[in-house]
Amino acid sequence: MDLVRSAVEAYHNPDVLALLATGDLDFELFDPDIEWDASRLADLIPDLAGIYKGHEGVRTYWRRWFTSWDALEFEVQDVLDAGDDVVVLIHNQRQRGRHSGIWTELPPWAMVFSIRDGILIRWRTYPGHESALKAVGLEE
Repeated sequence: MDLVRSAVEAYHNPDVLALLATGDLDFELFDPDIEWDASRLADLIPDLAGIYKGHEGVRTYWRRWFTSWDALEFEVQDVLDAGDDVVVLIHNQRQRGRHSGIWTELPPWAMVFSIRDGILIRWRTYPGHESALKAVGLEE
């Protein structure tokens, strides 16, 4: 859980966001074959919806994100232990358009991080808290 908490907190650091934007993030704690799954967010963020593989896939995801947005803010509602998975419930997310300067908001959504031997092997997004909780057997 500490790995996930640290990763999520890092999104609030402008230096980390800059590393994500350039693709220079240290992937030491990411499995080389990581699955970065944003396929369930097609209704919320269609330009990013898809499954990205490996370190280069994660870089591609973030490059695409930073093509559209230049600022990110969100609140963590909860972080829940689900065995090999950790669920992060997000709310009050907003992002600023890179070209327009307009802030937009997302409804509550969730991330599920899968960890094996202290390494992140999979990241999945869900368009609502309930669907993420159900996916890991923690239905409300």
